[in-house]
Amino acid sequence: MEHYIEVLSDRSSVLIAIIIIPTTIFIVSHLLSSGAAQFPLLGGELGNSEKRRKAFFAGAAALYDQGYAAFRDKPFRLTTVDGERIVVPTSALDELRRLPDETISNKEALNKTVENRYTGLHADNKLLNHIIRADLTRNLSRLNPRLGEEVARTVDEVLGPCEDWTRVTIHQKFLRIVAIVSGQIFLGPELCRKEEYLYASINYTVDVFAAIRKLKAWHHLLRPVAQYFIPEIKTLNEHRIKAREFLLPIIKERKAAAAAGQELPDDMLQWMINKADEFQFSDQELADTQLTLSLAAIHTTSATATDILSELVVRPEVVEELRGEIKEVLQRHDGVIHTQTLFEMKLLDSVMREAQRVSPFNQARFSRYVSKPVTLSNGIHLPAGYTIESPHGPVMRDTAIYPDADKFDAHRFADLRAARVPDPVNYKSREQYQFVSVTKENMSFGFGAHACPGRFFAANEIKLILSRLLLQYDLRLPEGTQIPPRLIAGAQSQANPKLQIELRKVQTA
Repeated sequence: MEHYIEVLSDRSSVLIAIIIIPTTIFIVSHLLSSGAAQFPLLGGELGNSEKRRKAFFAGAAALYDQGYAAFRDKPFRLTTVDGERIVVPTSALDELRRLPDETISNKEALNKTVENRYTGLHADNKLLNHIIRADLTRNLSRLNPRLGEEVARTVDEVLGPCEDWTRVTIHQKFLRIVAIVSGQIFLGPELCRKEEYLYASINYTVDVFAAIRKLKAWHHLLRPVAQYFIPEIKTLNEHRIKAREFLLPIIKERKAAAAAGQELPDDMLQWMINKADEFQFSDQELADTQLTLSLAAIHTTSATATDILSELVVRPEVVEELRGEIKEVLQRHDGVIHTQTLFEMKLLDSVMREAQRVSPFNQARFSRYVSKPVTLSNGIHLPAGYTIESPHGPVMRDTAIYPDADKFDAHRFADLRAARVPDPVNYKSREQYQFVSVTKENMSFGFGAHACPGRFFAANEIKLILSRLLLQYDLRLPEGTQIPPRLIAGAQSQANPKLQIELRKVQTA
């Protein structure tokens, strides 16, 4: 963290001084003409916009908490690493989510978030979104046994025998496990273990988020220059080239097999090839889409699994409870992994959602670019040209919704689902406290029409991986160590990838 702030200070101060006066004049003029000045500015006491931006980059959580406490059901302005945004209350989301993309655009907001101008990432891949919804999610029941077999093989292979306590960097292990297991469905059982695929997909994932994090350290007006100081930007294109070299011959082979009437593989690459003409996707676009798919799956799943294990490694009593539940559920289903088996692992589901709650990846969700002016039913006017978002982290820490919100409670969501405790939100169904459920009170997977379509696959994969790991291995922190602090860059954070734990094969009598 200190390194990025030093980069921010040392390399950009002179350039900022050159542009600060005209930029300030522009911002003030824009505020007055757009109507955004009607909303209070959070953090004005910190000084000018550059000081507010630096404060946001160093730790946005405190600013979102402050705004949530001060304004609750009213919009406010916040200076972020991407410029000034309007933070709207969660009470406005039911109305906002019904607006068309032409009015408030998820795509435009996401492209800014991922710095697509420099990273080459692009939101709203229509073919990929269609395949996930129409083919992957609908076929999960059929695919779960196949996933379970791959998880058992891969977890044991990657983590190793661990006959005695063995120190591992767990995030690195999860990256490889998730890449192989996901690849079983994305590319098929033979290709998912090819080192060309694993190298490109894992390193692309790591470098994308490193590049974004480093870009965010710079003022958004300076990022056209900053890109040349960030080696990961160049590396991303190299990963794409290698992925294309690996995938393009496979795509051509499969097309030839289809033309010859041969039996075709049952995986996502084949599903995309089957519909490529319908969506007007070239072979190169198919290869790039496969890399984008790997990025989304590997990052989210491995980061979430690392967060969960960082909570479990210091709670051996919860580990024992989970083992008991997993064994009981598997026994009921004769050891067969299918959709109902995973559904009945309700304590595990609760632990997953609670880890997600106490360590959110983002402090704000529902980012939308306002393309056309919007006036809500309560009279709030949102001007065009601004990005809006809604608090997420502060809601996760709201004691009115989550009693003892500062504590990790493994049973929190299991108790809510089973009606063992009152429901503070009064949902129509208690099942809205499942890990995959999307609500205004938990937007970990987004909210509205653009909520993450792959969350059902990710949830199954995480349950399968953790179930195998917990049944096969004991875990503890190495003596004299503790959980390292999360990596923070503005509103985003993740478990420290340097986290080390010790594993030992479960001792049987």
